[in-house]
Amino acid sequence: MTIRRREVLTGTAATGLLGPLASRSFAQASKSGTVRVWGEPGPYGGVAVAAMNEWAQKNAPALKFEIETIPWDGVYVKLMTDLAARRPPALISVESPLAMQLMAEELLVPLDDVADKVGRDRLVPGVKWDFWGAWRGKQYVIPAHHQPHLLLVRTDITRELGLSDPDTWTWADLANAARTISQKKPDMAGICLALGRNLCTDYHFAALLHQAGGRMFAQENKFEVVFDSVETAEALEFVRELHQFMPKGAVEYSFLQVVDAHVTGRTAMSFYWGRTLGRAAEEAKPVFEATEAFNHARHPKTGRRSNWNDFQGWIIPAQNNPYIDEVKQALTYQQTSKEWLVKYCHSLMPNVAPVYKDVADSAELKNHPFYSSKPRTVDTYFKTSLEHSSSTANEMLKGVNPLAGFVHGRSVLAQTVQKVVIDKLAPREAAKWGARELDTIRKENMRLIG
Repeated sequence: MTIRRREVLTGTAATGLLGPLASRSFAQASKSGTVRVWGEPGPYGGVAVAAMNEWAQKNAPALKFEIETIPWDGVYVKLMTDLAARRPPALISVESPLAMQLMAEELLVPLDDVADKVGRDRLVPGVKWDFWGAWRGKQYVIPAHHQPHLLLVRTDITRELGLSDPDTWTWADLANAARTISQKKPDMAGICLALGRNLCTDYHFAALLHQAGGRMFAQENKFEVVFDSVETAEALEFVRELHQFMPKGAVEYSFLQVVDAHVTGRTAMSFYWGRTLGRAAEEAKPVFEATEAFNHARHPKTGRRSNWNDFQGWIIPAQNNPYIDEVKQALTYQQTSKEWLVKYCHSLMPNVAPVYKDVADSAELKNHPFYSSKPRTVDTYFKTSLEHSSSTANEMLKGVNPLAGFVHGRSVLAQTVQKVVIDKLAPREAAKWGARELDTIRKENMRLIG
């Protein structure tokens, strides 16, 4: 059957009752006006805001929560502009690198009181509250979801060509699969990654960097830059090897171009989050049926299968925000309603993974067609990916990195990749260039790391 997002939101998505935590009482609020909420592209922000408006109808009828969609890479610039104009949003759903930066800059409201009400013992196994954002003993970010990018594979193609199980692959096996597909399927790329100067390239390359055992910064040593390394060069060399099996336009690709390539059948494999499957289910049933998600190929020496897992969360700007108390109450309402949290996950399956045990284990969450059609893939995105979690905001889960937002703001990782695939610089020289850029960022922001 064709799975439509409208059906998910209105019908089969969440038929369960409110969880026991959702029976909390909330103080009646007297303020009026529009509470601006920023969210990234995707329906889940709208679902969360619908829950907050349900709270407002019961507790603050003169308030209206309103979603504003902000591009992935546009939040920081727009926030700085709106702060200067004394008109910030009241609440933001934000990716972890930016959250870490903003909390270190003391621009956010501490949310330990909300975390206590939400329930600190509710998190799914394998994660911690500080993965979303804690700084110097205070929690600044409330979990929204986690979302790893994984290896998406057209298993019909790999079976046809006699390739082995992608779950067993090393880097060499992945490269061999991409090469074989490109050679035997001339109208199809073997693999697709983003290689443009953008966030998606940053995120794709960071996973390979961490798989090789490399990092940008050494958190344990005042964020000393450690990017000029054999591990970085090895990751860059692997990108250069894979590049020859990618679509010709990959050097300009960002998020949605990678999705397009996979959904339209122009690549047999890609690195991506779960929204590729959601779109394929609506637009390209054969691609959807043939595609499965796997944890990334193992690095041959480290054995690491690191993904780039965004521990996306909710933050409350501290300055010129007249709705802090109301937002805290509405956020608590949404976070303690199993019904609304299931709707949130169902709105873009399997892109937004549940973070609370009572939601992840609920029968209501499993009342979705993907649990019948793609059970292994859903389990990989939601559960088995967690042991391989890493990101630029928390490299190898060694500690929060407040510099990651600046790194992405300047596209340092993407530019480093382009030094190799476009400028034809040797990987070791590209690593040295990237290290210099990272060292500049570190020196400019020593106030944040002490």
